[in-house]
Amino acid sequence: MKRLWILGLLIAGLGATGCQASYTSIRQIDATRYQITRTKQGFFNTYGTLLDCQARGDEMTCSEISDL
Repeated sequence: MKRLWILGLLIAGLGATGCQASYTSIRQIDATRYQITRTKQGFFNTYGTLLDCQARGDEMTCSEISDL
């Protein structure tokens, strides 16, 4: 019973981490345009997204180019 409880606690702990994202690369294309690579970690997998971003003043508008 104790092993089952510990296993359940470990599984719940892994599920509680959620989807963590980190931006791994930022490349400047021109004065106001950037390409950003974002890596996300799911429950059992890791995947990435390439974003094309346009800076306008203090804001940056991004659109997804592709999944990696």
